[in-house]
Amino acid sequence: MEYNSIKLGNNELMDYMIVNDVRRGISTGITNVTESNAEDGSTLVRSNFSSKKVEIDFTVLKDLIETKRIIGKLTGIKQLQKLIFSDDPNVLWQVITDGEIKTTEHNNGKYTTGTISFLVPSGYSESVDTKVLNESNSGSEFGTITHNADGSTKIQINNKGTLPTWVKLNLTSKHDNGYFGIVGVEGAMEFGKREEVDGVTIRHSDVLYDSKTDPTFSQFVSAAGQPHPEWTGAGTNGTIGYQEYNYKSSNGQQKTMKGVKLIDPGSQTGFRGGMTELVLPPDSNGDYGAVNFYAWFRLFTWTTSLGQTGVMQILFTDKNDKFVAGYGTLKDDKTGNTGTVGFWIGGDKKGQWKHIPYVANNGEQTRLKDNNTMLNDDRGALDFFKQGSTLGFYWKGGHRTKVVPELENVAIHKVKFFFGNWSPNISPKGTMTHMVIREFWCRKDFVQKWDDLPNRYKTGSILKIDMADGTILKDNIPSATEKLNNSKFFSIPPGESTVEISSSSWNNVAPDVEVSWEEVFL
Repeated sequence: MEYNSIKLGNNELMDYMIVNDVRRGISTGITNVTESNAEDGSTLVRSNFSSKKVEIDFTVLKDLIETKRIIGKLTGIKQLQKLIFSDDPNVLWQVITDGEIKTTEHNNGKYTTGTISFLVPSGYSESVDTKVLNESNSGSEFGTITHNADGSTKIQINNKGTLPTWVKLNLTSKHDNGYFGIVGVEGAMEFGKREEVDGVTIRHSDVLYDSKTDPTFSQFVSAAGQPHPEWTGAGTNGTIGYQEYNYKSSNGQQKTMKGVKLIDPGSQTGFRGGMTELVLPPDSNGDYGAVNFYAWFRLFTWTTSLGQTGVMQILFTDKNDKFVAGYGTLKDDKTGNTGTVGFWIGGDKKGQWKHIPYVANNGEQTRLKDNNTMLNDDRGALDFFKQGSTLGFYWKGGHRTKVVPELENVAIHKVKFFFGNWSPNISPKGTMTHMVIREFWCRKDFVQKWDDLPNRYKTGSILKIDMADGTILKDNIPSATEKLNNSKFFSIPPGESTVEISSSSWNNVAPDVEVSWEEVFL
């Protein structure tokens, strides 16, 4: 086989060498563990695939010293890299250089030969691209999704690899539902609550607003000129509103951002900005205000220049516009890139209760202690709740809670968005490039009536199950407790196999399904 390309990471090895031989083998080795029998022979205890080596013999003919240094740099990376051969361009190996690259100089140093040995820890290769089976391409080479009248779904998956692989499964509810059962040939999983009922006379919850049905946030109206409910003296005559804009992410990818952001901070000297508000509609009984309240939102913050500043808040007030609580971000670091997520409380000790620092990047600097893992453009899911006197603020895997006794019977009537900054003479580097409220929905809890329950998986809720790394996300919030006991993450075998999905007995509307996987080869 003649190779015209061998790529290691983003680099073309054949730009620097002539390839003489490649040794990839036919398959990965197998390590067997046996146990001696009392009489003759032994019993096989287990059998595992071993790691694998890929070796490349090469020749360097020109610029020997400089070229060898370049090869040393490309191969001297202490982490896995993708290795792709032109004769099999749809498959990659995850490799790391193994041992010393020994070379021989020939003909009085006129050319050099050597061998690079790569270790493949997994022992297998995988497809370059991720295979995706969803509602739009059902019936394709990847498989078929069949929804049944009883709300169940049968997924036929065509895994063209030669080894089992782990899938990612996304289920988007198209009807209120409390339970998902997922059965494959290699295992089964259950999520939610088997016995969850559709509706009874109980303390009910009502969704009061959802930006999915109001994508431009048109129900939020300007509150310009109104006093900021928590920050005395803050100017609110600026302009905020819904925008769609294009930007380049930290990995160079072109993206589009949609949501509410600051348009013009206004002309007031000092701290100033814009504010908009939503008056919560009545619940299903016709009553206004929510003593027990829940809100889910998705934020995005990213400074693209050190020293940029800004404030973004979601504020909750009572019927008289008195402050109850707030969730937001604040960056007043005028030289660096440190921001804080803030939790504000009302009551007798009104003000910022907690502030937690983070680096206001786009989450790309993974080794930073305070890396922006929560508010980057790929994530941003947060929530807030009020249950009587208890206020809860979600951040990095859990809720920070604060009991404010004087707020026990206070009802939330309004939601306000505030974006602000300091006037230019105080904040010379300008406003943060990205401060966006991307999504928002809220509900009132404990409404007394007979009604369809807003079940665990409401219409539009997304349950994401990653079988490979064992993670579960419900509406983009880690939710390991969704999984019921005895559930087992499972793989899918090579060839055609079936995964079946069931839901609550009273639900006859199947979810939208998306399955993705990488094909794996010996």
